[in-house]
Amino acid sequence: MSFLAAVLASAGEVEMTDLDKNVSELKHKITNLEYDIKEAMEQRYMKFAVVSRDAASLLDTAQSYSNQINNLISRIDNQTKREVVDAMSDLKMFKSTLEENKNSLIIIEQVLEASMNLTSDSQTKLSLADRIKNLQTAQDILLNNEHLTKLDVYKPLMREHQRLTDVLHSNCIAAWRKKIEWSENDSDSQDSWRVILKISGSQEDICDTILALQHFDSLNIEVKQFADKLINLIVKPIIIQNLQVDVVKFVNVSTMTLKVSNNEDEFLSAIIKKLKNVFEFLSSTLPADINEIQIMSYLGSYASQQFCKHFKDIVIFNAIPVKYHNLNNFREDLNEVLEFNKYLSELGFFEESNDELIKYVENIDNLFFTKISQLYYDRARTIIKKDLHDLVEVNNENRWSPDEDVVDDNGFCQKIFAYPQSKVSKSLLEFLDLIDTVASEMSSIPENSTWRYHDILNNITIMYCDVIPLQHCKVLEFHPQQSAVLYNNIMYFTRKLAELSPTYKNLLIVHLLEKLKNLASEILHSQCKQQITQIEKIVNQSDIISMAVNSNLGYSVEKSMSQCYDLLSILSGLWRDILPSTVYCKFIGYSCNGLFECLVNKLFTLEDISATSAEQYSSIFNKIVKDIPTLFPEPKEVHRYVPKWWQLNELVYILSSSMKDIENRWADGKGPLANELKVDQIKCLLKALFQNTDRRAALLKHILATAQS
Repeated sequence: MSFLAAVLASAGEVEMTDLDKNVSELKHKITNLEYDIKEAMEQRYMKFAVVSRDAASLLDTAQSYSNQINNLISRIDNQTKREVVDAMSDLKMFKSTLEENKNSLIIIEQVLEASMNLTSDSQTKLSLADRIKNLQTAQDILLNNEHLTKLDVYKPLMREHQRLTDVLHSNCIAAWRKKIEWSENDSDSQDSWRVILKISGSQEDICDTILALQHFDSLNIEVKQFADKLINLIVKPIIIQNLQVDVVKFVNVSTMTLKVSNNEDEFLSAIIKKLKNVFEFLSSTLPADINEIQIMSYLGSYASQQFCKHFKDIVIFNAIPVKYHNLNNFREDLNEVLEFNKYLSELGFFEESNDELIKYVENIDNLFFTKISQLYYDRARTIIKKDLHDLVEVNNENRWSPDEDVVDDNGFCQKIFAYPQSKVSKSLLEFLDLIDTVASEMSSIPENSTWRYHDILNNITIMYCDVIPLQHCKVLEFHPQQSAVLYNNIMYFTRKLAELSPTYKNLLIVHLLEKLKNLASEILHSQCKQQITQIEKIVNQSDIISMAVNSNLGYSVEKSMSQCYDLLSILSGLWRDILPSTVYCKFIGYSCNGLFECLVNKLFTLEDISATSAEQYSSIFNKIVKDIPTLFPEPKEVHRYVPKWWQLNELVYILSSSMKDIENRWADGKGPLANELKVDQIKCLLKALFQNTDRRAALLKHILATAQS
């Protein structure tokens, strides 16, 4: 072997020996590093203890070992030897060992890098975007390497990542709410503020916060909450309460304050100016464009619909005049609305396709009639709800006197057809003033629009018919006087409508007159029926039936009849000074007739009446017959209003008469008795009053024979 060969062989042996030594040492160091990292990860993420060595120093050590491995692999790849075949197996073994150690170091580096990115989140000096980026890097490392899932520390690392993500999410929301601060004041003081909106931070800080919220899918929620507060705390108070807007700006801090305004200026232009100040404040303090996010457009997607609704229904609608002749001037004011709509569209708050305000103002004529309709309907409802008991006398100047006849062109006395003197509620006169106001407005509008006022008049009248009995149903049930007042109200209202209808052409309220009359009559009839029901209850609870065979009960029956008369007397006192005389007589007569009919029906059910009881019946009924006429203005005319008047009188006559007198009263079917009582009724009374004798049989036979003839 030559000298050169000997030298090379010796150098090769030395190199192989050095490689073997270095590989062994490096393998031992990597093993120790693995234990150090394992202990550090366990202490930090599993036992939550303070770690003496940070991940950065461990990562530097791992990278140093990785460089040494790369150098050794390079030396192995470049190693030459005269007898390469003999060294090949040793070199392969060294390289395989180094590759295994290198893979271990790669995993170690990934764990350490993930840990470093998680640890860096606690550095508050980093922006929210950088902290999100670090967490995203850690997540990519943990999710994209299947070898890491086999490590014991993998799950603790994932839990730590989730915890830090949740914390950062909360911090993002807190940062946004700190930059957008709302303050409310519930004080009623006239000099106090109501709402303060404070926007803090530079536009870069606000952009950073918005992007962070977008990353966590929380931007929609926060912007929606901001939009809701903008509408409820800023826009609506300005519109409804006419609050004053004050804006103060400093470096990175802008404040908008709503204060109570001492001015009562609620003109359309003033409100638009205040709202424009609000949007100028927002557009100047919030970033315009953030990573393709236009914040005003974003805000408008949640708030524009509510804003349009309130602006239309409150601002514009309230500004519409209530007189038709002012409508043309108002059309000029609507140009400010169109300019405001254009401003909001350019700002991005309105979408280009949003033309709600434009369409709304184009329909101003219909809005005008809608508004006045609501005003008239609301006023009508308010009047209908007023109490009935505040009365005023009507037509007292129309008391007719022959010496004061006023004859019209046709020769008729005008006062003959005047509404009778009576009392009505003051609220009804208010209602009639409303009707007259609506009717008079028709003269100031174009002919083709008068039908709208006709509809208003019809609807107000229908409302009166439908609502007033329901509104006062409880009062009508327990207070008969109110029934009389309401009857007068409706009938007087009906009369005024009838007088109104020829004055205004094409008036369609005439068909409602009959409905009003029926309603008035039904109200009093209902009250009369209620009184009659009470009378029947008193009679049924009395001893009127038992007294037929027990004359000792006469006092009890007389007392019950007095109760019935007292009830009618009270009713008379309540109605006499309110209802027109003819109406009063009609309905008090209806109530009295209820008493008479009840008594007559009771008598016809008796099968046996003693002579003493008959006298008592006659005495008690005679008293009723004498007292009832005093309830009427003309006592002698009582029979005109009480259909059962003569029938009860004939019953009283039978109760106190002999069979001979009854026969004379019958007068062969032509006397008063025959006019008021049927044969069966007379037959029933005769059998109850008189014993079964030939004389009674002959009288019954005579009555039957003469009745058939």
